Amino acid sequence: MSGPVKFHDPKQLYGGALVTPTRPDRTLLAIMLLAVVSLAGTLALLPGTEEKAEGLLAEGRYADAINTLVAVEDERPLNGYEGYMLFKLYMLAREPDNAAMLIAQQPALQVENTEALRQLADLYRQLGNMPGEAVTLRQIYDGNPNDADFSRLRVLYRLTGDAAGEASLLTRAIAAGRTDEASLQRLAYLQDLSPTDVRAALWVAPTGNFWRFEAALPAQIFALTNLSPATLTKTSIE
Repeated sequence: MSGPVKFHDPKQLYGGALVTPTRPDRTLLAIMLLAVVSLAGTLALLPGTEEKAEGLLAEGRYADAINTLVAVEDERPLNGYEGYMLFKLYMLAREPDNAAMLIAQQPALQVENTEALRQLADLYRQLGNMPGEAVTLRQIYDGNPNDADFSRLRVLYRLTGDAAGEASLLTRAIAAGRTDEASLQRLAYLQDLSPTDVRAALWVAPTGNFWRFEAALPAQIFALTNLSPATLTKTSIE
């Protein structure tokens, strides 16, 4: 008969080598987890578009800041803050035409567009761009007619020879309640002019009287003075 069966200790194998139950090695998992957390933290610290633009603005690098925001605009609509920042950058870079286009495209700027347009008109004036100033100031005036803007627009239209613009301004002003005789006379005169009329017109402010010189050069002559028509001669305005 065979002897009793002996059970060996499972921990002993091959010359008494000990074997312990295996467990998952958590070291690699911990390293991977730390790497992910570190990467997420690094990404969180990276500046966003607004921060980048603000940093470039603070350094006076207007062109680079503008390019940063324009690159975003090519991919998605700018939010309100980004749009305002881009407008500010265009103004600082003295690019009023780009600022004007941005106002037309940005709803957030249009909510505040009276102030934005006022800044834009001032920049056009500083640059000596009378047509740009007139277009911008006219948008302000049409939304809120007032005497100061009316007077400035009247000068701008005369200096640029924009008779149609002046006529439309007077029409708008009269519709808004301006009924002085000088404005009515001037509007009637402008409406009477034909596109090919070469007669010169002398306007004397603030009376609103004007004088026609049939023999004058084919140009419009404007005298923004307080002189009366009786004291003016062709020689005095040459």
